[in-house]
Amino acid sequence: MTSNRKFLGLYALFGLALVATVAAQDVATVRYTTLAKPDLLSMPSDVALGAGGQIYVVDGGNHQIAVFDAAGTRVTSLGMHGGEDGQLNGPVGIGISNRGEIYVADRGNQRVVMFAADGSPRRVIDLEEDGEAATPIDVAVSANGKELFITTNNSHRVLVYSNQGTFLRAWGGEGEDPGQFRFPGAIALDRAGSVYVVDVLNSRVQKFDPNGNILGTFGKRGGQPGTFFRPKGVAVDAGGRIYVSDSYLGAVQVLGPAGEFLYTLGDANGTTEFETPVGMAVNGQRLLVVEMLPGRVQMLELQK
Repeated sequence: MTSNRKFLGLYALFGLALVATVAAQDVATVRYTTLAKPDLLSMPSDVALGAGGQIYVVDGGNHQIAVFDAAGTRVTSLGMHGGEDGQLNGPVGIGISNRGEIYVADRGNQRVVMFAADGSPRRVIDLEEDGEAATPIDVAVSANGKELFITTNNSHRVLVYSNQGTFLRAWGGEGEDPGQFRFPGAIALDRAGSVYVVDVLNSRVQKFDPNGNILGTFGKRGGQPGTFFRPKGVAVDAGGRIYVSDSYLGAVQVLGPAGEFLYTLGDANGTTEFETPVGMAVNGQRLLVVEMLPGRVQMLELQK
């Protein structure tokens, strides 16, 4: 316990030192509501919103998906530890189709597991690239529900599969050039179908069209506004604003549609309220942020 406290103390010290450069006028005040607390979740990593307002949280330490209603009351869970159909082994990412189908990046089993809207297990998509199993980190679903965009850790690529499990295309590879990745993480789509990928160790977010043609690169390594140290989560709202969480800095920055820095989310005192923020989901004026180490989910009421 002492070593964990020491680690968290150092984390907070360095995190606050690095984000202290954000000026007061660059901080947008938001209201927070804690939806899921540590006694419910273990090492959560991602979150998704259903059409009816349901909240799906990847509860990796418990090898399941925790399901909450729109008010934050837990109602059920999906999956259990294992490698059979409908089971999960260290899940990390989640995406939901327009029909309410739930796709889970099942990292330990190197596959994507699909649950129907009613929570029943329906399909397993084993991931393979060049004859080797691929390790998924996150999954996003196209607007028509027919294509799955999957980031992989071991090949540093984005794989695209059909919702029936057929491999379609891929792009990326290990490196620092535009279009390459060093451990890609979270992935999100905007309303136009553009693909946003968190390029974790390159400390940036890259934007592509659905075929992998690069459209932009946002951010670089640093502690100033518009830069990142360990970006982990990404979400895009209906207005094209891009939300990027930084697990090391303990911050969520908001970028404009062209990747320009707009502001950092904060409380009334202008300080960040996040500890190891990772996956996010946005719908209207509501932003959900998963905090991994505290094992909780925060709901933010965004400014219009």
